[in-house]
Amino acid sequence: MEQLKSIILISLITSSLLLTYALWSNQSDYQVNREEEALIDAELRGGERLNKSEVITPTHMIARHSDFPSPIGFNDEALSTDFYQRFRALSLYNFSVLTFSNNWFQEVENRIEIVFQTELPSYVIYDLFDVDQETYVPEAGFNRIIVLEDHDVYQVLFKNDQTDTVIAANAQNFDQNYQTFMNLFNQEEGLRSYQVFEGSRGTEIYLPEETTKQVLLFSYTDLDTDAFQNLLFSNPAIVRSAYTIGGDTNLIDGTREMVIDSKHIQFTNLTNEQKEVERELTAYQLFDQVQSYLNAHLGFTFSEPFGYRLNQIQQTSLQSEVSYHLTYRNTPIFYEQELAEIAVHWHNQSLYQYKHPLIVLLDQRGVGQTLTELPTAEEVIEILQGPNYQGTAIYDVVLGYRFTEPSTGQGQVYALTPTWYVRGIHGFTPLVEPVDEEGGVSRAMGPN
Repeated sequence: MEQLKSIILISLITSSLLLTYALWSNQSDYQVNREEEALIDAELRGGERLNKSEVITPTHMIARHSDFPSPIGFNDEALSTDFYQRFRALSLYNFSVLTFSNNWFQEVENRIEIVFQTELPSYVIYDLFDVDQETYVPEAGFNRIIVLEDHDVYQVLFKNDQTDTVIAANAQNFDQNYQTFMNLFNQEEGLRSYQVFEGSRGTEIYLPEETTKQVLLFSYTDLDTDAFQNLLFSNPAIVRSAYTIGGDTNLIDGTREMVIDSKHIQFTNLTNEQKEVERELTAYQLFDQVQSYLNAHLGFTFSEPFGYRLNQIQQTSLQSEVSYHLTYRNTPIFYEQELAEIAVHWHNQSLYQYKHPLIVLLDQRGVGQTLTELPTAEEVIEILQGPNYQGTAIYDVVLGYRFTEPSTGQGQVYALTPTWYVRGIHGFTPLVEPVDEEGGVSRAMGPN
């Protein structure tokens, strides 16, 4: 009898242990599943991760040579990609920082220039080129890279158009690599000529002579706003919604708010508005942290051949911001900002404000029925030399796109219209064309 009781007791204990283990395993699986669900909810469906080199792409890649009647650049996407990949493969060393009181390098007949959309912190050189991590790179900014052929002292210069500071470097196998680059600029097809305009501080600005006036039509899809709510609010269950006077949706949990309209979301963490000086980041650290934040939730939402390009790294005593512009085949789309810009305000090494478009452009539906009235490069230069820009700082001129909504009856599409943009103190804005007495755009170019 005692033996039977012992057997029953052992069976009960064993059953209890098995049941406990099963419940524990089930709970662990449940927690893992919940964590996986949270991870999935914290990512934007269809988004991408981009490394720094993928968002730092040039606006111009130009060759100057005594045999060329004018500056030459690429008009073929495959050719420009090939050149830039070869250029980034340069192995750089022997960095030094210099001060140039003038742009003497512009007098060098044979040179290559790579121009970027915004000032870049010098530490991105580690991301862009073959540079040993132990190699010293001076801390400075640049928006232009100049490669000089047959110069006695300098080979590669990193220049900031708005200052006198220059970073100089040497490249391994320089002569051989330079000849390879120039061979690409000597192709019979896939190239175009540029006009030159002298901008502020005597810098040379390149305007393509060959432009397109076609308006392109694209279908699009909307992003799910619930994904942003799950991502940006620590407890989505307590979020309450209301409507603004303009009809937009306003989500708030007491310390955070997100405004949703038909084009974009704008999220604000109201508790992180004030910047703490002791937690200030360098420009590169700011860029690195924002890039990592966006990549963590697949924040770059696009469909090729669209992409995103770094637009600006901005630091003031009141705010720190990194913004990116949508591109189409490496051509920037500047307007409307709500549809074309991702912007992150990053205070105290965490998110303060986040703006993100709610549409993703998809397949091209064709071209518009009419061509845009686009000035030629020669006409743009005359406008920039005219009264509209007298006394105005001009740092760059870029041919980009702007969003427009086509006439009704063409379905769910957006149009991209070619537009000239001028970069001044406040960034890129559309070219301001002169208006004649009757209120129309005047493009008279003087006597023939």
